[in-house]
Amino acid sequence: MKSTLVLTIDIGNSQTAIGVYKNAKIEASYRLTTNDKTTSDEIFFRINDLAKHFGRKSKEITHIGLSSVVPQLVRPWIKALNAYFNKQIQIVSAKNCLDLPIAYPRPGSVGPDRLSNVIALRSLGLSNGIVVDMGTATTFDVLHNGGFAGGLIVPGISTSMDTLTEKAAMLLPVPIKWTNRFVAKNTADAMRAGILYGFLGQLDFLVNSIKKEIGMEDIPVIATGGWGRMLLKRTSIVRRYDPYLTLEGIRQVAIHGNGFNNSEMEE
Repeated sequence: MKSTLVLTIDIGNSQTAIGVYKNAKIEASYRLTTNDKTTSDEIFFRINDLAKHFGRKSKEITHIGLSSVVPQLVRPWIKALNAYFNKQIQIVSAKNCLDLPIAYPRPGSVGPDRLSNVIALRSLGLSNGIVVDMGTATTFDVLHNGGFAGGLIVPGISTSMDTLTEKAAMLLPVPIKWTNRFVAKNTADAMRAGILYGFLGQLDFLVNSIKKEIGMEDIPVIATGGWGRMLLKRTSIVRRYDPYLTLEGIRQVAIHGNGFNNSEMEE
């Protein structure tokens, strides 16, 4: 099989994750702050800086995959990537998800990050599984009988903290970290315990409810996203944590996608 060097980009609401894969192994990863007002020129120079840091020439990249949950950033990213690499770009969407069955009346309404997660599960040889992606939002996505069965979307941990401190005048932002007790003795720990232990309870309840609804108790649960590692040791319901799961799904589409490309899109 011919060697591949794949650039994957996952544009999230808060951060943009970038991964470079040599064949199936990730060689480098980066995180950038997502700015929904950034221009294609700014993106071009950021790509140039990262390429210099990684030490690869543009012509060495064989495939490019892009997923974005920020619609207004798709055009500038496509324009910058085309200008820098001059290669076809595979965009993850319901039209370009490797024939993944989608149990939605409107498949196009499913976020590409969610599709990428389920595609990654399927690439592991699984027909059934649950992905819990813990970022700005926390998504629970279900792979059932080889297709995207649906799932849940709830506020993420940091989003919950932001909302709490924004709406309650007497509550100030605090670093999110574990406390050793449920009956907190100060306001900061009360907020931390409520958000983190509350999320653990939510996690267990929702995953167990999903298992019951689809009639599968023995189904693997994999976590990803920025908060996943922090929660992994506190719950037995998650089988493992994979920080690159979404990027792996994007890599699969980058290599095997159907050619859907917005190379002519303008800002």
